[in-house]
Amino acid sequence: MTIFYIAAGLLTVVLASYAAFLLFKLQKQNKAIKQSELAQAEKHDAQMKSIIESITSIAKAMKHEQCPTIEGCIRLKVLIDQLRLEEQLKENFTVFYTVYDKTAHIPTHQGWKDLKTKEKMVHTKLMMEIESEYDSDIKQAVENVLEQFQSEERSIS
Repeated sequence: MTIFYIAAGLLTVVLASYAAFLLFKLQKQNKAIKQSELAQAEKHDAQMKSIIESITSIAKAMKHEQCPTIEGCIRLKVLIDQLRLEEQLKENFTVFYTVYDKTAHIPTHQGWKDLKTKEKMVHTKLMMEIESEYDSDIKQAVENVLEQFQSEERSIS
């Protein structure tokens, strides 16, 4: 009977040791998960801060006429999309989406460089018409951007 108690005691010690090892391993794994989640959250916050800073910089440049209006609208639309705002918040910026849609067919970068002068003039005329048509809406949307995102930029910092 003594051998049975010794064997049972050894088995208990082995199982308790294994349970302690698994518990230690689980704690280590949970710590790694928390660190990873924290790192992802910090990275996400940094990305959002960068996007918001870009949005406010472009809006300020547009307000002070240091950025072409059409280009600014396109850039703001793309950046605002990255924030994944609720539709209600996007309503203040619909003109950027309108301008983006109306100019989506116009080539950019190398495509623009490859256009003939006559083709560039046609697109430039269209952009000027769009800019003129939506001028007051664009100015109001730029003010909305500055109101909305400058306060968010301060709260993130």
